[in-house]
Amino acid sequence: MKSTPGFLLTCILCIVLLNNVHAQDKDGYVLLKKENQIAIFERWVTFPKSKPAIKAREVKGEFIVNNSLFAALALVKNETKIRIWQSHVSEFKVFLQSDTTYWYEYSYHDIPWPVSDQDHFLIYKLSVLKPGKELMVNFESRSNATLAPLREDADRMALSGSWRFEKLGNYKTRVTYNIISMPSSIPKCFTDPVIRRNMMNTIRSYIKILESR
Repeated sequence: MKSTPGFLLTCILCIVLLNNVHAQDKDGYVLLKKENQIAIFERWVTFPKSKPAIKAREVKGEFIVNNSLFAALALVKNETKIRIWQSHVSEFKVFLQSDTTYWYEYSYHDIPWPVSDQDHFLIYKLSVLKPGKELMVNFESRSNATLAPLREDADRMALSGSWRFEKLGNYKTRVTYNIISMPSSIPKCFTDPVIRRNMMNTIRSYIKILESR
């Protein structure tokens, strides 16, 4: 098969990424990119509850937003605005419960080649770490044939992660977003650029909505 300029450029990028050595912090995170108030980190960990144990990528985004921690939390489950701050999401549904400490969420992701389209179904659980000052939302994949039957046009992702919201002074909130995804069969050198780009773009848009007046 004849190589195209785009394919050759991707291969060069793969070589650069694979040979680029970064310093790790005490928790094993590597700083991938820092832009203004946004910092993106990555590390490899054991995927939660995997048997046998499977090594998976954990990506972490840290940033500060000029709004309350309650507004930051509300945006995470706002159906009407999800497509604004997650442009690759083409379908999104939140299933709120009478018990407001948890809810379900389904989304379908239109992912650029070479990654196939994907969807997921998650349960979110809210914890109050410090009343009025610090909130934590943990999420993980669940199976639900009624609310989210498997689809032929998408690969079902296995995910786990969290949102942490910490109140700072001067109407500011520190947000830490962690997400762990089960590895796919596609080589890391192809998936890495997509995952990192999506994370940065998502956080930029999330901040923009919260800081709009």
